Amino acid sequence: MRYFTSALCAAGVIALVGCSMNAGSSGSSLPNAGDQSAAATRDQHVMNWTPISSAGWRQESGPREGQNRPPQIQQRGGNYAEEFRSDVGVFGYSPKPNKTNNPPVCSPPGNRYNVNGIASDEKGNLIVPGSSKPAGKNTSGWNISVYFGSTQPTICGALLGAIPDTTGQPVDAASFNAVLAPIAVSEINFTTKLGELVICTLSSLSCGAPVTSSAITGYSAGVAMDASGNCWLSTAKKLTNGIPAGFRLVYFAGCAGNGVAADGTGGQSSYGGLFIDNAGNIGSLDAFNSKLHVYSGCNPHCTSLYTFTLQGQSFYPGLNGSAAKLAVGDETNGSCDVYNYMPPTFTLRYSFNAGLKHSRLVESCIFAPDNQRMH
Repeated sequence: MRYFTSALCAAGVIALVGCSMNAGSSGSSLPNAGDQSAAATRDQHVMNWTPISSAGWRQESGPREGQNRPPQIQQRGGNYAEEFRSDVGVFGYSPKPNKTNNPPVCSPPGNRYNVNGIASDEKGNLIVPGSSKPAGKNTSGWNISVYFGSTQPTICGALLGAIPDTTGQPVDAASFNAVLAPIAVSEINFTTKLGELVICTLSSLSCGAPVTSSAITGYSAGVAMDASGNCWLSTAKKLTNGIPAGFRLVYFAGCAGNGVAADGTGGQSSYGGLFIDNAGNIGSLDAFNSKLHVYSGCNPHCTSLYTFTLQGQSFYPGLNGSAAKLAVGDETNGSCDVYNYMPPTFTLRYSFNAGLKHSRLVESCIFAPDNQRMH
């Protein structure tokens, strides 16, 4: 199995070239800075993927796989799943629980490339950070696309607007209402190669200046925003030989100012996606180790409440409207996994992969609409 190095071995974040370092493999989009043996045991598929740049985000340098777009079917709500390596990028599934592994019924109009974390708001509007250009190798063409919500007659609604991201590669997003309210975006800065937070609005079709912190010393992946307008970033703690290592949760009061590192997360060793549940607790995916950590507080002190085991390396998650079910993109198995989320109870309910392909890298799976009490 190949071991993938980070984009820091290349000339820049977007202008990616091949890296020569090889070791044991992870079946994940997050370069594993820790023990590789568990990941290698979980994922026995040998894949010639392109070099990868960080936990939860990739940069494409080779040919991509296309796929026929599913027919549009009238419905309300459902799931979205994302594939990093397909030109379609995002697929919509029926609102009924997909226990029988039914195929996708639609895909948002237009093609999205290099998509990592996707998100839905409380109205079911879909938020897709990614590139409008197939190559995705330069600092242009990156944007945050917003599609009309699934609470309307179709789950895959029309494109409402694409917000240009000119300072970095957007990798994840969060918003209560993507049409009327700010959108918090996790991005990798083109110049510093570090993670940061940017706040964007559809009404202005623009993003503000990056919100940074001295606590950020590596890449960022997931982003979360609570009901009071505070933000968190899931970040790498350091780089070891150009490879992201460790975990640091960074808290931004009011989604602004200088972020500070949250303490009390010592049991988590890798980063991934974030969510906030009905109790205001933060769910943080420890993707390398196939774990979900649940914390309270984190403003900036965290109290660890629960640690749950996932069935594969899972990256970007999304709660359903009642926050009783959690969907995650499972890259190990190339599937969307749905769990019953009722702490302290956490159980796998079902998985589906119809219309998805393991080699296209399923990183994100969400419900639409998202949790309607907290984000």
